[in-house]
Amino acid sequence: MWEKELVEGVLGGVGIDPRPALDVLGRLESMGIRGDEALDRLEAEMASWAALEPRWERAARALELARIYLEATGGWRGALHPRGVEERLSWQGLRLLKARYLLRRGDGRLAETPDSMVWRVASYVAEAEHAGMGFERARREFYRLMSSLRFLPNSPTIMNAATRYPQLAACFVVPLEDDMDSIMEALRVSAWIFKSGAGAGYDFSPLRPRGAPIAGTGGRSSGPVSFMRLFDALADVVKEGGKRRAAMMGILHDWHPDVLEFSRSKCGPRRVFENFNISVAVHDLLVRRYVEGGSWPLYDPLECPEALAALSGDLEELESRCRPSRILRASEVIDAIAECAWSGGDPGAVFVDTINRHNPTPTLGRIHATNPCGETPLLDWEACNLGSINLSRYVDEVNREIRWEELARDVEVAIRFLDDVIDVSWYPDKRISEAVRRTRKVGLGVMGWADLLAALGIPYDSHDALFLADKVMEFIAYHARRASNELAVDRGSYPAFPSSIHREGRLNFEPQVPAEEIYDTSRVSNDVKSLVDDRPPLDWAGLKAETRRGTRNATVTTIAPTGSISIIAGASASIEPYFALVYLRRSDIGSWLEVNKFLARWLRDNGMLTEDVLVEIARRGGGIRWAPWAPRELKESLPTALEIGWEWHVRMQAAFQRWTDNAVSKTVNMPSSATVDDVKNTILLAWRLGCKGITIYRDKSREGQVISAGEEIREALKSPPPLRRFKDKHFYTWLRIGKEQVMIVHEEYSGGCPTCDT
Repeated sequence: MWEKELVEGVLGGVGIDPRPALDVLGRLESMGIRGDEALDRLEAEMASWAALEPRWERAARALELARIYLEATGGWRGALHPRGVEERLSWQGLRLLKARYLLRRGDGRLAETPDSMVWRVASYVAEAEHAGMGFERARREFYRLMSSLRFLPNSPTIMNAATRYPQLAACFVVPLEDDMDSIMEALRVSAWIFKSGAGAGYDFSPLRPRGAPIAGTGGRSSGPVSFMRLFDALADVVKEGGKRRAAMMGILHDWHPDVLEFSRSKCGPRRVFENFNISVAVHDLLVRRYVEGGSWPLYDPLECPEALAALSGDLEELESRCRPSRILRASEVIDAIAECAWSGGDPGAVFVDTINRHNPTPTLGRIHATNPCGETPLLDWEACNLGSINLSRYVDEVNREIRWEELARDVEVAIRFLDDVIDVSWYPDKRISEAVRRTRKVGLGVMGWADLLAALGIPYDSHDALFLADKVMEFIAYHARRASNELAVDRGSYPAFPSSIHREGRLNFEPQVPAEEIYDTSRVSNDVKSLVDDRPPLDWAGLKAETRRGTRNATVTTIAPTGSISIIAGASASIEPYFALVYLRRSDIGSWLEVNKFLARWLRDNGMLTEDVLVEIARRGGGIRWAPWAPRELKESLPTALEIGWEWHVRMQAAFQRWTDNAVSKTVNMPSSATVDDVKNTILLAWRLGCKGITIYRDKSREGQVISAGEEIREALKSPPPLRRFKDKHFYTWLRIGKEQVMIVHEEYSGGCPTCDT
């Protein structure tokens, strides 16, 4: 049986006794399960053993890599000597690469190994460097950065580099006008976007409201919400080329007559628009009117087209120039947003005035839409070219230090990489190509933030963490802009630079919310202050002077959700806290307990890494703040998303936003006991602290999130309920066993935003 020979050779080759694995294969063979299915199930079982014995994760990883080599090269022994990135990938990361990223031949078989994949991406992007750093040096630097898992670009760059259609951007904003030709054109362009593995955002505000007359037909408009169904259906059909679900953002501005219908469109018992995240574009004036208890006029965009480009000051003027189609109380709009966000996670709020106060190229127009997860506000036809630095790779746990110099160097290389992506990417429409090259926007973000805090023993919900977030993101912002300025010297500034805020010496994140409104410096520990004292100095005055002379990119920083790439990197998602420390991960091939690496290390060192302890933690929701056996320092440094108060979530987002050119994708996780008033207060705090948008998710608010199992927990872990999905969008759920519940997630859920694409 070739499967046994492979398992014996691979596990023996990495120094692991293969007999337990061979016993599993024998059992599966007796059930008539052979070949790849048997190996899949064996790997899942070894992943279960890994919760208590780490060597079995190494065994599963070695076996999966050998299977990749066997399919891609015809032989598996090369996997015993892993190269580059293969030395660092987890079993879960390898599975994800195999399923969605590694190129395949025409017959569907793998055409590359993980290491050759990284070389493919590095070499293709470096083709832009013939007149710069030089091709060979650039490809090696790009390879170093990615193979070390210190940096990864957005998924389409990895998937599509050096392919027939090398579309490397993650997301786009496609404009709409109030006519059928424009809507059909937007659908056509969107189909190409989805096929390439990217997503799109749309502002539906130009569409006339439901019931408005249609000239020439005598009919009545069905309104923006009905037209969203066309885009949702398209996304279902295309499914992003079979690699990822088609992610979209639907936005409607708060003055539109259909704003209440839009806000409630995902609020009912029947789930709709599962390919859409939706957000209301909220103006400052609406928030002020809400606080004051005032009224709120709604305008038909056909009768009052000025509303389409309005910011808050313009909206106040419109009240004397346009006849409202309807007048509500401001509270009706905020209530609709909050009540439906409370019930199911949608809509979010996009603070459009805050976004436009930080628009680097206001002469090109106002920004009125964002990408699917809200972290990149874009002008019409623009695209977002994103990548993220893995902060966990810059921590010296032994000496409790941050390796600042290495971080600075890698940030500057990453910006060069992202700028090169713009030049080597294919775009599905000439208007997109022109818009992208006009402003050359890139977005460097972070992942592994929770890992960094845990490694340093810093509680996520503390002033220490907020202070450090502020200083780390400032450092990244400084070196990202510095790199962009240096690129401008060699390659020239972005074409729209002469009329930009940069030409005036202003940076994107100015004006800033004062740090003291976000955290209390007097409550920051000396240990954390000393971490920052070791940081190399930042010359902001000198950087502004350089920027005034020229800069290569209109934006350089964005905090994206990093769903899939954080799994590949083996890092915590984006700036999110851990969503659980012990939980059940499941897939079509089996299920296994996953244990946070910092918790597992402590339990192992203290002789407590047992099945009983892990099961008890899982039963208690996945956190340990309840645990009498855990020391205070451990409990404080490993909080889960639902153990952290909502205000800390918002303040963490605000701390990163202070230094981010674009926006921050972050989920404010709330327990199921949270109230609608809690949601309203979250929205108000996020607006006050300068966030550009807010996404709220109340636990167990999704229909069907709690599922029952009659078996005892240990049996349930071996045989979980069938995989449940909402149109291929993965959520965490809860497995109920008697009175206890265990968090259970799909294998491709990274633990970040449950309403974002993974």
